[in-house]
Amino acid sequence: MLTRYENAQVFTADGRLAESFVVKDGRFAFVGRLEDARNAFPQAKAVDLSGSFVCPGFNDSHLHLLELGCVLGQAQLASDSLAGMLDALARYAAGHPREPFVLGRGFNDDHFLDERRYPTREELDAVCPDRPCLITRVCGHVAVANSRALELAGLAHAAVPVEGGHVDVDALGRPTGLLRENAINLVSSLIPALDRQGIRERLLLALDAVRRRGITSVQTDDFAGLAFEDVIAVYRALADEGRLTARVTEQSLLPTQEELTAFLQAGYMTGWGDERFRIGPLKLIGDGSLGSRTAFLRAPYTDDPQTCGIADYTQEALDALVLQAHRAGMQVAVHAIGDGACDRVLHAVEHAQAVCPRRDARHGIVHAQITDRQQVAHMAQLGMHAYIQPIFLDYDAQIVRSRVGSRAEEAYPAASLLLSGVTLSSGSDSPVEPPDVLSGIQCAVTRRGYLHPGDAPYLPHEALSVSDALRSFTSFGAYASFEEHIKGRIAPGFLADFTVLGQSTFETAPEALHAIPVTAVFLGGERL
Repeated sequence: MLTRYENAQVFTADGRLAESFVVKDGRFAFVGRLEDARNAFPQAKAVDLSGSFVCPGFNDSHLHLLELGCVLGQAQLASDSLAGMLDALARYAAGHPREPFVLGRGFNDDHFLDERRYPTREELDAVCPDRPCLITRVCGHVAVANSRALELAGLAHAAVPVEGGHVDVDALGRPTGLLRENAINLVSSLIPALDRQGIRERLLLALDAVRRRGITSVQTDDFAGLAFEDVIAVYRALADEGRLTARVTEQSLLPTQEELTAFLQAGYMTGWGDERFRIGPLKLIGDGSLGSRTAFLRAPYTDDPQTCGIADYTQEALDALVLQAHRAGMQVAVHAIGDGACDRVLHAVEHAQAVCPRRDARHGIVHAQITDRQQVAHMAQLGMHAYIQPIFLDYDAQIVRSRVGSRAEEAYPAASLLLSGVTLSSGSDSPVEPPDVLSGIQCAVTRRGYLHPGDAPYLPHEALSVSDALRSFTSFGAYASFEEHIKGRIAPGFLADFTVLGQSTFETAPEALHAIPVTAVFLGGERL
């Protein structure tokens, strides 16, 4: 199939706008002036785009696609009040009487107007007395269980110590239901695991959600609680059936050396796969979230001096895992939000390179939120990549100064990363935030929220230009997965993945970027 697209505003590899492009056999064959396209490809089928803005297909460089599909079927708990959240949970439980384990996601205690606190086990008991129930905060790093769930986990009367986690207790030592970080696994491990059909159904839900937002590539963390063989098999089957409507790079969550060894022995490593599904980095989780105060800081939280957060690994354990992957030739991407967690990742990468030097490893830090200039310089020295989430500013800009005080004046870097030589790409961390690229672009450009704009931009000198914000969701994301030579740009020879928008990002007011409609999405030249 040979198709010539005419009368467009095409965001090209060099940032200039072209009038036309030609797609042949799933790749771009020409980009440039309309007259030149007509002369070079007179036999092509012509499609008039009527002045539409066209950019490379969006690439969300860090989300949880399978988890998004799961959450879409759970109780939706976003609310401006604790009472409203509990009411939503009660309605879901009543409407799903056959669910053996009642699950919900999305509450944010910082948004509660009535009582700004976590719910208790007793409050969950009142709305779900007969079945185990587990609800997860929007960040995914804190959860609350009801009494039935705690009983099943052996936590009805006393807590147990958890490496990289914590079970909260009351004055009598009785668990309150609040579980932090790895302690969540004590209950979540009791939830019946998805079989391959369940994985398939939820991935299809999530793929539809990201397609509608113009996303043609994702870098996704999906192995949590599941056998990696099952997840890979489902993705490969969807690709073979032509139902994989986004190109997928798996950020492979393998939290122990034993799991990583089994993965490598099965023949998987960074780069395994094809243009539809491939293995990306080893993914590790180094700490929690800022909102839940589980991000691991060097010094205590300003608004809670009793804690520095939670580190999921000791330095020695993290060093060993990173070195094992590095020696095997794998890329590594580590979730690190707090400056203490970032320190540990930098130490681990530096140690691995000292023991086994490798060029262009592209190891990365996912989030890199509470950082300072020295850490950014260290990342540049080590040739590291930053997977950032500009959309986080919608919420975090409201809390960061209260959480970390003066450390907020160097946090959430973006422009300074690029200036320092650190490569970056943008994502949503969905389902923590919606997989909404245009809202992310707006936050990157304005340094304000799109729903909660606040009184002033947060560190406006860290704003990205519209061009760089677009690249952070396109070509910069392709670089993160070693695919910069095949996708992420509208250029001859590249995969014809592109998104058509109802307005130009360059002709839209910055505070209105989130409202630009996605009018069409193409993968390999085929409209989705």
